[in-house]
Amino acid sequence: MSAAHTVTSAAGVPRHNLEVRIRSSQGAILLARYDQAYELPEVAAFIWRRIDGTTPVTDIAGAVAERYGIDGPTALSDTVDMLEWLVEEKLVFM
Repeated sequence: MSAAHTVTSAAGVPRHNLEVRIRSSQGAILLARYDQAYELPEVAAFIWRRIDGTTPVTDIAGAVAERYGIDGPTALSDTVDMLEWLVEEKLVFM
């Protein structure tokens, strides 16, 4: 099963990889896993903060739509794209 199928599932619930170290600095989120480091852009950081292991993808996308004033389908597409990347980088599990 591909990440896309897992992420786009209405019941899909992302959770953080506990091996990832997290730092916040002046509103930015910095993630580190082994020898890789990542700085999340604003929308990605917004999504990251809503990942709690209980909130489904659709609810996270709804929060993105509300926060950034975009339509639901666009917010869902953007959220899924970001979650797919986070899953590929093993920063998040579905």
